[in-house]
Amino acid sequence: MSIPLSRTSLAGAIALAMAGQAQGNDTLSLGDTVVTAAGYEQKVTEAPASISVLTREELQEKRYSNLAEALEDVEGVDIGQSTGKTGGLNISIRGLPSDYTLVLIDGRRQNSAGNITPNGFGETSTSFMPPLSAIERIEVIRGPMSTLYGSDAMGGVVNIITRKVAREWGASLSLDHTVQEHRDYGDSSGTSLYASGPLVADRLGLNLRGSFFDRSASDLSFDDGATVSRRGASPVEGQNYNIGSRLTFTPNAEHDISLDFERGRQAYNNDDCQLGTLDGKAGGSATDGCNRDAPTRANGYKDELRFERDQFALSHTGRLGFGTLDSSLTHSTTETIGRTIPGTVGRPYSGYPSIVGGDDRTLKSTDLVLDSKLVMPLGEAHMFTLGGQYWDAKVEDGIATEEFQQSSWALFAEDEWRLRQDLALTLGGRYEDHEAFGGHFSPRAYLVWNTTDSWTLKGGVSQGYKTPTLNQLHDGINGVSGQGQILTIGSPDLDPETSTNTEFGVYYDNLADFNANLTLFHTRFKDKIDSGTPIPNCNWPDAPNQAGCIDMGSSFLQENFAQQVNIGKARTQGVELAGRWAFAPALSASLNYTYTDSEQLSGDDKGAPLTNTPRHMANLRLDWQASERLKLWLKGEYHGERARFTARYANLNATNQAIADQLGDLDAYQVFHLGGSFKATRNLTLNATLYNLFDKDFLGGDSYTAANGTTGWASHYIQGSAGTSGTLEEGRRLWLSAVMEF
Repeated sequence: MSIPLSRTSLAGAIALAMAGQAQGNDTLSLGDTVVTAAGYEQKVTEAPASISVLTREELQEKRYSNLAEALEDVEGVDIGQSTGKTGGLNISIRGLPSDYTLVLIDGRRQNSAGNITPNGFGETSTSFMPPLSAIERIEVIRGPMSTLYGSDAMGGVVNIITRKVAREWGASLSLDHTVQEHRDYGDSSGTSLYASGPLVADRLGLNLRGSFFDRSASDLSFDDGATVSRRGASPVEGQNYNIGSRLTFTPNAEHDISLDFERGRQAYNNDDCQLGTLDGKAGGSATDGCNRDAPTRANGYKDELRFERDQFALSHTGRLGFGTLDSSLTHSTTETIGRTIPGTVGRPYSGYPSIVGGDDRTLKSTDLVLDSKLVMPLGEAHMFTLGGQYWDAKVEDGIATEEFQQSSWALFAEDEWRLRQDLALTLGGRYEDHEAFGGHFSPRAYLVWNTTDSWTLKGGVSQGYKTPTLNQLHDGINGVSGQGQILTIGSPDLDPETSTNTEFGVYYDNLADFNANLTLFHTRFKDKIDSGTPIPNCNWPDAPNQAGCIDMGSSFLQENFAQQVNIGKARTQGVELAGRWAFAPALSASLNYTYTDSEQLSGDDKGAPLTNTPRHMANLRLDWQASERLKLWLKGEYHGERARFTARYANLNATNQAIADQLGDLDAYQVFHLGGSFKATRNLTLNATLYNLFDKDFLGGDSYTAANGTTGWASHYIQGSAGTSGTLEEGRRLWLSAVMEF
């Protein structure tokens, strides 16, 4: 299996970048300032939101292959709710599903308006990210930020801030490799490059960036000898690369213009039905592979799945006499390749001559987003933000008879009002007009009080919202499930989901060797999109033409069609705690803890948890600066029990009820990691980490007996059904990396 950018091509790109190396490299140092919470620079403690920051230095010390893994240590963030079919992870904030997290790069939206990764491949979106060497920091806002950023920012926002083009040519290259102690787990390796500098001094600058990640396949078995599903838990061979470039033009001191291009490619092996049953096969499974031929049958999958994204962004910053104007125009194309139309090979769907079994299934999303924001002081006490957004989105799905296309526009305003020197009130609101369901207004209010130099109190109320995807709103066929056996349809009358978040935080910093913060949060959301009463299929052989049935053609003979409606209410609440103590000149400790409680308040699963985020999660890390060049650290993680099922017990089938009765929830666990960093020379830093230090086994489980007397076996750490709930941590492994700065 390969993807278009080979290692040779990447090496060529590295050589080209190295040709521009010089003695230094300017980097942006903002200390403890952030930009995501209000759209302009503020101290973390003064920002009107709960926010965490990961610096490039922190990221260089850890192993990660996607954005989710980079955020695993952040309080309030859970990346273990489920495992995607390619082995990737999703990002959940404050107990909400991962769909409610908005990802930005330099403030530009990355989430698509439609679903072009159906049937369990949504986690691939977290692998579209800039190379490590190109990242300045990552800002994570916990809680709704729809006032500034619109739809999807209902649970929180992750903003990847990239490095600025340097004033002198410089380059950064990182190489890493992971060696698994147990050879059933696949090794992995990665390369990351960043180079930037001037083409014309003080006028024209350029950066080049690239990364390549390669993962060998795992071949895992549970302790009872059963094969672990290769649809996520025992991941297949995969490759991922990302390349990009930014050209900047500074005509004068008041204006900056940049043109940015980024391309991401992912490829995953499916030659034995690991990710989905191949066309021309029958009986394929995630554990047994393809076991017999069926030449006329199209199941919806080719032997390799590819996920691609191309993005262009034109940006302008104007430092005007009265304020700063930031504008950007972003065009993104995201596509899934390797899916086909399920059915009989060469046979059109009844009533839909353009939908032919076995043909390539187009799955493509195109998003054009225009953003503009003006930040300006009004008198001595006000910092005012005024902005707008236009978003045109299109989704193409070969299983549907037409494109899904819609547009929206929004206006927002926010004001930070300094009531006193130590007291700031932020008031804001966003009005968005959507082509499908009209207007929606999202307000927020936030108060920050610096009671002393050491103590800060802050809290507020904000509303978030999430628009239905274009697929969900489509009036007609919008997908298939069940390995190509079940047709799904859209619901054009859906409304946006909305949430109201209340939070209160206390921050303390003794301005010497200790700081800590504690935040309480409570979120309620309504109009949750959930499954409604199924609609009968007029072509169901056992009872055709029932009252209220719909006719989608005779190619699908299922009993009914699921429909989605706005019926759900839910709440999440919890506590986030973080702190750091430098208790000796060379020793420090950092701790964070998250308590999360969630509940579905309506619908068929009323009373069940909204997600399986553990009630308790904690991270403790000890750092020792052994010398000027050597740093060592020890980290412990604790993850409490996860709900094995998020459906009400009465709604589980007999087998799952037996599993719930006899095995209970997914087990809690703790793991430890030991790592170090050594600055070998002025330009070379070496990192090494022994993950899962005590080699905790995650392949254990227990047997159960169903009501009919049959026996089975279930894992302590994951639960497989339509997807994989929970994650399987890898065994002990050694991660090595080298970071070179030129």
